[in-house]
Amino acid sequence: MKKIAVIGYGALGKIFVKAAQEKLQDLYEIEGVFVRKAIDRKEITHSGLKAYDSVEELLEGNAEYVIEIASGQAVEEDGLRILNAGKNLIITSVGALADEKLMEELREAAQKADKKVMVASGAVGGFDLLRTFQLMGNNKAKIENFKAPSSLKGAPYLEKNPLSEEQTQKIFTGNAKKAIEGFPKNVNVAVASAIASVGTEDMLVEITSCPGEKNNIHRITTENNLGKAVIEITSKPDPENPRSSIITAWSIVALLENLAGYIQFF
Repeated sequence: MKKIAVIGYGALGKIFVKAAQEKLQDLYEIEGVFVRKAIDRKEITHSGLKAYDSVEELLEGNAEYVIEIASGQAVEEDGLRILNAGKNLIITSVGALADEKLMEELREAAQKADKKVMVASGAVGGFDLLRTFQLMGNNKAKIENFKAPSSLKGAPYLEKNPLSEEQTQKIFTGNAKKAIEGFPKNVNVAVASAIASVGTEDMLVEITSCPGEKNNIHRITTENNLGKAVIEITSKPDPENPRSSIITAWSIVALLENLAGYIQFF
């Protein structure tokens, strides 16, 4: 049985841990969970899991896969250390990979350690199609995001661009790199779709604020001279963290199951 370790125990981290214990109990064992706050480590211990006191303690363990479900900061601070310690890294805070220097450093560290950096599909999907269309050449791609104002509040971009609570507004049009700068906790999906296809500079992102909308809606379009695909995903935001979708946590469960399977889906 393979062992996994988790960084992050917020709303999505808790959903993942519970789902993994239920669905992957014959395939994986959760060796432990790391969070930075001592009060959260107490909660982890009370739930019957091992709480790491530091990332260093996590790296000394036997986990084959380390799952980041915390923040882009965790990817930036711990990603290289995880790979250098000979462990595979699964990332959910994909927005961190908009930093091309960091992405290249992770690639080089993974190659040197003969390990993998895996990008979870999160709240979207269709990475197989995005990669296929990109390899075919002459590809264009865009992602449209439709969210309630409450799912967007707190984004740096909105400091100078306030939202209406009554009218639907297309509040952002630009590439994925600019999108993650302005909405660092809202558009990981845009960066994930971008690095799977045309890159963050060329992925067009449109964000629309929709008062009264109860779901997060993402529509990805990829097109070349030989075909076109449109992928639309509607997901419910996590009640404890409306900026994130519950599907994100479950996408890691699906990824781990696929890795362990003798028949794999791409």
